[in-house]
Formats: sequence, structure tokens, C-alpha cells
Amino acid sequence: MIQAISTSSATSFASELAALLIENETSQADADSAARDAARTAFLHDAQQQVNALHAAADATETGALFSGALTVAGGACEVGASISKFDADSASLAGDKVSAASDAETASILQSLGQTSSQFAGPAKAIVGDAAADDDRAQAKQFETLAEQAKWQAGDASTELDHADKLGDKILDIVQSLQQAQAAATNAVIGRI
Repeated sequence: MIQAISTSSATSFASELAALLIENETSQADADSAARDAARTAFLHDAQQQVNALHAAADATETGALFSGALTVAGGACEVGASISKFDADSASLAGDKVSAASDAETASILQSLGQTSSQFAGPAKAIVGDAAADDDRAQAKQFETLAEQAKWQAGDASTELDHADKLGDKILDIVQSLQQAQAAATNAVIGRI
């Protein structure tokens, strides 16, 4: 036996299929929306981490500069003390006090050496204490910048998928409406023949 498929059965099947497709697209749109929101949250988090890393780099640079400055000042103070001790040694030598002259000359020599060493150590100390840490923080900031850019791409991709799902849902609704209009026209034609 051959059984004809009625127009209402075909329309009902098409409506059910369209409903399933819309339900599937809605689920996909929800997943894309969640992915977009997660990517946006990750972008904001990574951007904040980048800012924090740049602040840490600035703090490290400042610490290095302060440490270097302190060593330079200490070196300068030692050299001033060395000059004073040398003057005292020369004065004691002229007065004939050889013991005081020798003691002051020794103190001047020690202070001169400390001053030069401290001044020479200021540059490398700045590089070790401040510049190296600042460079590490800047590298970490660059890493967070990259992660933030990646999250931005993911958010854009998810938004594109959401737009695609909206357009597909609109097409499916148009098809269902066309089928319903065709069924109504067919029903009216049958009724008109009766």
C-alpha cells in the first residue's frame, strides 16, 4: 500500500525539525555567549596583570636607583672623610707629630679606598637590584599583554559565532513561516474546491 503524505504531516515534520534546529542553535549561542564572556573576563584580568607587572617594573627601577644613589653618596662621604684625614695627616706631619700623621694617613687611605669602591659598585648594584628585576617585570607584562590579546581574539570569535547563530535562527524561522503560509494556502485551495 502506498500512503500519501499529507501537507499537514510534512509541515508538522518541518516545524519539528525547525524547532530542533532552533533549539540546537540556541544551545550553541548560549555556549558561544559563555565563551565570549569568559574571554572578556580573561582579557580584563590579563590587562590588569600587565598593569601590575609594569608597576612592579617601575618600583624595581626606583629601588635600584635609590640603592645606587645611596652607594654614591656613601662613596662621596668616604672621599670627603679621606680628604679631611689627609689634611690632618699633613698638618700633624708639619707639626712634627709623626704618630698622628701616620694614623691620619692610614685613615685617609682606608676612606679613599672605601669611597672609590662604593662609587664603582653603584652602577652594577643598580643593574642587579633594579634593572634586572624591572626587566623581568616588563617581560611578565609582555606575556600578560599577549594573553590579553588572545582573550580579545577569543571574544571576537565567540561574538562572530553568536551573530552567525542569530542569522541562522532567523533563516529557520523564515522557512517555518513559509511552510505555514504554504500549508494555509493549500488548505484554502482545498476548501475552495469543495
